[in-house]
Amino acid sequence: MRALPRLVMWILVMAAVTAPATQAFATEWPTGGVRVALDARRLGGSDRYETSVAIARDGFPAWTGVTNIIITAGETRAMADAVAAGGLVWAYEAPLMLVRGTSVPAVVKTALQEIRSTNGTVTVTIVGGTPSVSSACARQIEAITGSGSVVRLAGTDRYATAAKVALRMRKSATETSRTMAPMALVANGTDASGFYDALALSAVSARIGSPVLFVRRDSVPSATRSALATLAPDEVLVAGSTASVGSGVYATVAGTARAKGSDRYGTAVAVARMARTRGWLEGSSVSIAGSVIDAITGGGIAGRAGSPILFTEGWRLGKTPALYLAELGSVVTSATVYGDSATVGKATFAQIKGAPATPSLSAPSSGQYVAKYAYVKVATGVNTTLVKLYAGDTLVGSAAVDSYGKADFGKRAMPANGITFKVVASNPDGKSATKTSTYKRLSYPASTSIVIDKSDFKLYWVQGDVLVKAYPIATGRPGMETPVATWKILAKYKTDPSSVYGPRKMRLFRKVGSGSTARYVYTAYAVHGTNEPWVIGTKASHGCIRMYNSDVLELWPQVPIGTLVQTRE
Repeated sequence: MRALPRLVMWILVMAAVTAPATQAFATEWPTGGVRVALDARRLGGSDRYETSVAIARDGFPAWTGVTNIIITAGETRAMADAVAAGGLVWAYEAPLMLVRGTSVPAVVKTALQEIRSTNGTVTVTIVGGTPSVSSACARQIEAITGSGSVVRLAGTDRYATAAKVALRMRKSATETSRTMAPMALVANGTDASGFYDALALSAVSARIGSPVLFVRRDSVPSATRSALATLAPDEVLVAGSTASVGSGVYATVAGTARAKGSDRYGTAVAVARMARTRGWLEGSSVSIAGSVIDAITGGGIAGRAGSPILFTEGWRLGKTPALYLAELGSVVTSATVYGDSATVGKATFAQIKGAPATPSLSAPSSGQYVAKYAYVKVATGVNTTLVKLYAGDTLVGSAAVDSYGKADFGKRAMPANGITFKVVASNPDGKSATKTSTYKRLSYPASTSIVIDKSDFKLYWVQGDVLVKAYPIATGRPGMETPVATWKILAKYKTDPSSVYGPRKMRLFRKVGSGSTARYVYTAYAVHGTNEPWVIGTKASHGCIRMYNSDVLELWPQVPIGTLVQTRE
């Protein structure tokens, strides 16, 4: 690696770091409230191809000055090539769009026609070999952009393709006298988990011109080694924990810094925090994606605007990015969300804009039944400081909560005809979100008992008149149906985990007779695990009740000898 002065000289041409500040809100919130309220917009389409065009069009308004276009496959099987392509957004100041492996979607054809009409001669660089983007697809592109306009950049595998992109970036920098940052960015290139880390780096790459290279968790492919030797960077920034990029690989690539989190959300935040601290991404906006495919095009566009790219769960704004955005305060005032509501839901979009997260009943947990009593607990998310619980329209409880905390309303009696809970999450800004859940009362034979419902393939575990949990099961196959009867569990066994019974079995003794003559007799029937987990939810056994092995291991120690069991249609 080269000496520090080259890095120092490069840093001098970067913009100054914008220091975080505390956002001044009109209303004070209690401690524990995680507050995010950004001016948010969405860029998306009906599919990934429309989304890629929408993002590219936004980054290059009216396609003015676009003389290069980056094309890569949008299909999941070719995702590695698409992730590797991001560096060329910086190299050619070009939009990146997705195509199908064998054809060009109509929306992309239209964009290509518009770009050529606006700018005349254009060059299209396809990233990935013919298994990713076929020759027929390349010919369709060339028919639009002109003879000889299409070139292909591909290596023998994803590591070699990423290395070729890195070297093409350096070549372009030399030809155009642009300053390429003396740094390499490294992430795991083997699966989607590493792709998220690489895409978090893609915004940095598009901003400062550092290439993203791929490694395996425990080894450095030869193409990556060669690219690093040629580039000779002063710094190597690795994204991801040691679970993604091992310590040995970090040493082999001469890592100088690691941006890591406990998951994809945390690593993206770590990259964003480092990028802001060092002045690479200092903008007043952030970009947010819910999937790899939307971030492929979005990462480069975000970086060009000085924005980091963060990731969120589809159904809510996750805690890690929310805490980071709250920490930034007034430094960040707006957000661009990539993808349609299938990847970043409408509720999540509303949360980014300041709405409380939709509360959820973490208990009762079955979502269908309750017993005579239920413990009522509500889980919250961002922008929430107060939760109110209604039974029907009657307010039965109110609790101050931390965002991403839980409100515990204790053990409550459940009406015989069932109950509808309405939960309202709110905050001092006067914003609220509501969730309604309806439960029926379960019929069961004793305060501690098991109900096996053959109609919905569920085992309901009731303890102390509280429905603890509902488990998915398999029942007897046609001709060997599980009998409808009353039983007791009078024997429990530890079994061979690899056997047909899985790791645990509870023997069912069947009730015969009634009144004072009733007794429970030995049968071949049992509740047990399975070495065929794919049959759960079907009629598959010889009459026994099969459970997932993890479920039977959870249930087995809770069930006392003598527990009543009822099977019903």
